[in-house]
Amino acid sequence: MSRSSRDERDQTNEPLGRMLLAQGRSGGATSAEGNEERSTNCHTRQPVAEPPSQSVPPPEREHSTAVARSCDLVFVGNRSYRISSAEREIMTEVGKFRTIAVADLARYRYVKEPRRLRQDLLNLKAQKLVRQRRVMASKGQEKLSVLVLTREGKHLVQQEYRAVWGQRFYAGFVKPREVAHDAAIYRMFQVEAAEIDKRGGAVKRVVLDYELKRDVYKPLAKARHLPPLEYAKRQAEVAAENGLRVVDGKIPLPDLRIEYETTDGEMAKVDLELATQHYRSAHAAGKLRAGFKVYADRACASRLNASLTYGRSSVHEGPELTATILSL
Repeated sequence: MSRSSRDERDQTNEPLGRMLLAQGRSGGATSAEGNEERSTNCHTRQPVAEPPSQSVPPPEREHSTAVARSCDLVFVGNRSYRISSAEREIMTEVGKFRTIAVADLARYRYVKEPRRLRQDLLNLKAQKLVRQRRVMASKGQEKLSVLVLTREGKHLVQQEYRAVWGQRFYAGFVKPREVAHDAAIYRMFQVEAAEIDKRGGAVKRVVLDYELKRDVYKPLAKARHLPPLEYAKRQAEVAAENGLRVVDGKIPLPDLRIEYETTDGEMAKVDLELATQHYRSAHAAGKLRAGFKVYADRACASRLNASLTYGRSSVHEGPELTATILSL
């Protein structure tokens, strides 16, 4: 559930902090956990002679993996790090989504390579580029192991990232009770990104609700003293400027926006909301009316769809609500 249910007038006074870039000694110390040894999965790029008896080249997949594990020496300010291209990809993904579950990285990026994942995480943690923490997802469930970037990790990713799409990156844990929900957003992204890929599209940028909140609440802060009718007019303008709608006097914010390029070369977007077990049908209906695609786990989706459709059909028989909750 996105953090936009409170009135915008109350939200506009919230400070928007900036991350301070850390300066210090060279990275590569022991990990934050204090009991990890430094990883040895990175190798210097030195040519190795082929044995004379070897006549068949290794499979292409094995060759690519070896290259991916070669380490580059990266300087950030007066600090240096050794990271592989695979480790750089991990950091970029984590920075985009702020929090990602280790199990989801294994599922989507390290299929059948759990040992490689452990090695890469060990190296990144040893250099204090990522932090790992176990959090309680919900009562009665096992703890969830999640990753975030450190400030140093965020700085490195921002320096290395070459895209021109205005992608933002995040570091650090925010609200502990929201970590499990935020980590699940990455799974929702993977499902929707697969659909975009099937249609021949290409994802260019992801936008979290943190960024949308800033773009919506900052201009509304200047309008909060306007008379009600003028404020409502300004609210509608701000919503339109950000590709959003006003629903029941508020501007609902999605958990995630995906901006992508279509097969025709045009830019498009899709706004996604992750429903939880605490969602009520009225809340879900508001998100659907805002034009969001709403995802939930199978049990939650079934419950909400039954409530929204009044048990009659898979689609609500109203003039505005024509979509259903999608199952993850």
